[in-house]
Formats: sequence, structure tokens, C-alpha cells
Amino acid sequence: MDLLFTEDYLRRIPGPDWPRIIVVADGSCGESCSVLGISSDYIVESCNAYGANATIERLDQRQVPTPEIKAHSLYFDLSAYGMDAVREPRNSAVKPGFHLKIYGTFRNRYMALACPASDSKMVRFLRHTANSAIMKNIFHQSFNAYKTDIEPRLNDLTLHHMQCSRRLFEIMLSHRRVNAAYIEGDNVAVTIEGEAARVLNFDTGCGVNLGLRGLEALGTFIYKTATALDQNDVFEALSAKIQHSKQVAETFRQTGLASTMFE
Repeated sequence: MDLLFTEDYLRRIPGPDWPRIIVVADGSCGESCSVLGISSDYIVESCNAYGANATIERLDQRQVPTPEIKAHSLYFDLSAYGMDAVREPRNSAVKPGFHLKIYGTFRNRYMALACPASDSKMVRFLRHTANSAIMKNIFHQSFNAYKTDIEPRLNDLTLHHMQCSRRLFEIMLSHRRVNAAYIEGDNVAVTIEGEAARVLNFDTGCGVNLGLRGLEALGTFIYKTATALDQNDVFEALSAKIQHSKQVAETFRQTGLASTMFE
């Protein structure tokens, strides 16, 4: 059962001698943290990559999950839009090409396009173009090139079923500056999980997994808090939970896109 935290609700919770634990998991737009007096500040960090997303909804197709499709080292001929097809110099440190991922169901198809951050001509063009049709055409042609053999192609008549990013954007990870806390007067330990704790502005197809990563330390946190002999034990449990949450964010920032998109 979903619970809405209000001051009245908190007053009605019985107050035992041992610490109570509140798990906040009301999403990135939830208000529970503000009710509990926990800072709403987020740390926003770059994942050193650029990306774009697209969705296709076709009601005539089955709602059947499909295996992920990945394609790497993609180049796009955008000469029709005034962008000459270019290759970076051989001695360039820029990693060439884009990475494409198609996932979802036959009815609801999702695409993610990403590349490591660079200052290449192609990346600069796709980051700053004012022509939203360019990205739509890229996703259109990419889907038709890499879709499964048994699903229909997109054409000019079905293209309106697709929605996508207007241009490449910088992929950013936001995670709460305070993701666990102790409310001393009420003897309550609070931990923040899921998208209430960390959120990505880019859909890799593994967004749920990123949100759930914090739960790996939740069992230990609950056990240590429930068996705490004094306040110092509670603070140790909170400190360990905070460190784990920070490590989840840092690990994804460093290697998350590599494992979900670039490999």
C-alpha cells in the first residue's frame, strides 16, 4: 500500500524504544523528503557522453518483450542537411561513431543513441542543430536498418508514431546530496531509494536497475539499525548506507554507459 507522508501521519506512528525506519521511494518528484525535513539538494554530474532517445508506439503490434538490439560504430550521412560526411583524423583521440540500442516490445519500441563526449564535427552539429527533423531521420533510418526481421519497417506514413529528442544532449546523473538521515527527536532512521535517490536524464533501458541498486545495502542497513545498542550504532549504519549510495552513483557515472550502451 502506498503511503503519503504528512506531519499528521508521522505523529500517529507509535513510538517504540528502538529506532524506526522509513524508506522513501516516491520518485524524483515526490515530496516525502521535504515533509521529513531532508534536504532536496541534488549533485548533478556529467557522464561524459551525449545521447538522444526515441519511442515508437504501434497499436497494431503485440505487447511482447523482445531481445535488445545493439549496433556500434555508426556514422550518419547528413550531407542533405548541409553537414559533410567526415572522418576524424587518424591521430584523433575522439572515439569514432555512435552506439545504438533498440529495446522494449513490438508495440512500444524504444531507441537510445549515445556517444562518448567529444568535440568532433558530427557531435557538434547534432548538439546544436535547430532542425528537429535531423534526429528523427537518424532514428527512422537506424530502426529500419537494425530492427528484427519479423517487425514492419517505418515509412513516411507510420513515421508520425515516433517521438524523439530534438538534438543530442549531455547525459547527466543526478543523485541526492543527503540520501539517508536520522531524525533524533523522533528516533527515526530514513533512507531514500530508487529515483528519489538518483535519476538519469537518459533512458538506457536499465533505468529500473539503476534505481534498485541502492537496495543492495538496504537489508544490512535495516538489520544494523534494528540491532543497534546505541545511537553510535545507528550512525554507523547510516554512514555505511550513505557511502554505498554514493558508490552506486559514482560507479554508474564511470562505467554505467559503457556496460549498457557501449559494449
